[in-house]
Amino acid sequence: MRQKFFIKNPLYLILSTLAITLVLVVLLYTTVKLEEKIEKRMIDISTSDVMAIAHNSANAIKHQLDMESDIVEQILTNETLHRNIEKNLKVLLTQNIKYSYLLYRDKKGIFRFLADGAKEEEKAFLNQKFDIDNPKWLEVFQTKQPVMIEHQYLQQLSISYLVPVVHNNEVQMVLAIDFSIKKVENINTIIALMKNAILAIILVVVVFLIVLLIQTLRYIAIKKTAYIDKLTHVYNRNYLQESEDFINLNDYLLATLDIDYFKTVNDTYGHDVGDKILKQVANMILLTVRTHEDIVIRYGGEEFVILAKIKRGDNLSALNVIERIFKNIQENHFYINKKDYLNITVSIGVNLVPHKSRTFSEAFKLADIALYNAKNKGRNNIEIYDEIHNHHNQSLMSINDIKEAIEENRVVCFYQKIVDTFTQKVSHYEALLRIVDKQGNIVTPDKILPVIKGTFILRNITKSVLAICHEKLSQHPTACINVNLNPKDIIDDTILDILKEYAQQTNIAERLGIEIVESEDLITCKDAKDNLLMLKQLGYKIFIDDFGSGYSNFIYLTQIKTDFIKIDGAIIKNILDDKISFLLVKSIVDFAKEANIKVIAEYVSKKEIYDTIKSLGIEYSQGFYFSQPKAFEE
Repeated sequence: MRQKFFIKNPLYLILSTLAITLVLVVLLYTTVKLEEKIEKRMIDISTSDVMAIAHNSANAIKHQLDMESDIVEQILTNETLHRNIEKNLKVLLTQNIKYSYLLYRDKKGIFRFLADGAKEEEKAFLNQKFDIDNPKWLEVFQTKQPVMIEHQYLQQLSISYLVPVVHNNEVQMVLAIDFSIKKVENINTIIALMKNAILAIILVVVVFLIVLLIQTLRYIAIKKTAYIDKLTHVYNRNYLQESEDFINLNDYLLATLDIDYFKTVNDTYGHDVGDKILKQVANMILLTVRTHEDIVIRYGGEEFVILAKIKRGDNLSALNVIERIFKNIQENHFYINKKDYLNITVSIGVNLVPHKSRTFSEAFKLADIALYNAKNKGRNNIEIYDEIHNHHNQSLMSINDIKEAIEENRVVCFYQKIVDTFTQKVSHYEALLRIVDKQGNIVTPDKILPVIKGTFILRNITKSVLAICHEKLSQHPTACINVNLNPKDIIDDTILDILKEYAQQTNIAERLGIEIVESEDLITCKDAKDNLLMLKQLGYKIFIDDFGSGYSNFIYLTQIKTDFIKIDGAIIKNILDDKISFLLVKSIVDFAKEANIKVIAEYVSKKEIYDTIKSLGIEYSQGFYFSQPKAFEE
């Protein structure tokens, strides 16, 4: 996880580059100091002999002088003495010692030659003015100590060594020796190469760092765009997928928020108005949460995830944020144009202790269960997850697990045979919804449908099942398959358009049966009745499912020209022991024969039930006695 974070966070790469640059700068500084140290050592070795010669020469000059009188005047007036001193100075000259000369200062402080050991053509004459170019010349007269003056040149180091000649505690003269030290070429070349190489590397690293900074700024800008929902301007699902491993669940309360009846808003006013409502709800949430503390994510559709910061283990302040969001949305008007507005409500599920879950996904699922409970209780409320009361619900899939299953094509169908009661030959197959979870387990409808009831996800499930059945019918030209639709599917334009499209294809509608549970909503809805008749005209067969279990309207069956009724399995399984169940089945069969409607008995689980329904003249049977639901077989 750390390696993954290192790669995804360019700040660490920048810091690493800065650290490398710092190391290189330190290395360059060390190299420069090394050069200085080597140079100093070279000077120490090379000058030690010259310095000794200079001191000996100064002492020799002093020994030639009468120290009781003015020593400068002696040299100026005594030609023999002057010549002997110059002769001694000339002896000092070598390949490295270029000049040796004796100077004094006149009353005006001007330096003048007393003696010069140079060649005749280069020799200065007596009392010739000497222009100094370094204040260290004056330092000799102040400190009365020898002074070394260095002159740097490309190939060599030139040094002037000044030895004071002291008389009566005053510097009367200065013996100057100019000599040079040839630099050690190999060492000098290596050090120069090292410095140049380090400078080049530093330059490359600095250029790389500048480019990296520019790219990082671009990366941050792109990432921000990738992580922000364009419609609502809150974080999106990409952000959650990238960050969920790094969210410390100890610091947050986790809530899921869903806009109530949002599908109705979309269907009634259109998607543009739906988008306006989404933006206004998101803005209301952002205005309510605490900046830089709480996190708001649009998880998908009309659902939001809110991570409310817990301060010092106090859940109350975080829960207050969720309650303020709920109240503010309740009290706000959501405008669909300049004049008209809607009153919107939300359902919220809260997980107060997400840190008890091993992963964010598990914590989220518990909040989702609380959201499901809030919707089941009539919506427009906040439901806090209760571990004890919700233990049995943990086997349910979460809304988001179902969404992911649809997106990842993990929705599948199992098929159960519907057989001719008298020949036991297969007449139809009923397609039964299944989802393959991330662990490869098969999830049945009782763990799926209660969670998505009343949401747009139910329509998406229907679309997936229709597509699967259409594919099977195309692959198997003689097979007949029934698909289960809910009453809302019958009035849903998207589902109807799919069925109309299928009906235009050869030999599809005649083999795709529509199974629907009869309900009061279905019977009282004129559009539903008209749509069922329209589907009949397109060639679809209509099967009324679970007939006899609740609301049963025999007249309605004839009005919509039902082709089949499927007697509810709860009645069939009691037909052997319960006289009322037997008489009810017999009545249904008698009516169906008069109305020319075929009958299917569900839940035929053993031979005794089979023999009974056969004796009653029920044309078709379905149940474990014949087959269990499984993958399609030709």
